[in-house]
Amino acid sequence: MKSRSCERAREDYDLRQKWSIFFSLLGWLLVWTFWLSCTNQFHPTFALALIVTSSLVVAFAAASYCNHLIFVPRFLAMNKPWQYIFWLATTMAILTAIALAIIRVSYFQMFGPDTDPFGMVKHFAIDLFGMIVHVALAALMAWLAPLLVRLLGQRVVRAEQGGEPEPPIVRDLK
Repeated sequence: MKSRSCERAREDYDLRQKWSIFFSLLGWLLVWTFWLSCTNQFHPTFALALIVTSSLVVAFAAASYCNHLIFVPRFLAMNKPWQYIFWLATTMAILTAIALAIIRVSYFQMFGPDTDPFGMVKHFAIDLFGMIVHVALAALMAWLAPLLVRLLGQRVVRAEQGGEPEPPIVRDLK
């Protein structure tokens, strides 16, 4: 009997993990779609818009997954904030540099060298800022998701028991 409940718990965990992966990938697909639709007109060709958007969103997602799956449990949860900051910043800088290299090579192959002598530095700063914003928002979403799932789960259980779910403020006042 005990092994059956362990198997059931493992199945439940796997199912939740699959759904969280699905929603995570769906979120990044929505981010990619948003940025492609917003920035398409700023690139000389649609192919370059695809390359730029894909490179940056993949880098943002990779840094976010590194943060959530590696750095937070390994450093932040173990009360090592300086190691967390160092590895997160290093990872974000490296992934931004890789994405920028892909973008610069693509532009160079299609249009030749950049005429702006500070183009690479400016674009790196802009893309790194974008990286910081996207990683922060992804961390916020990862932090809020379990709270929302718990809140929705409580509302569903109360509704199944025949009672109307109470708003969170009323529940907190009791």
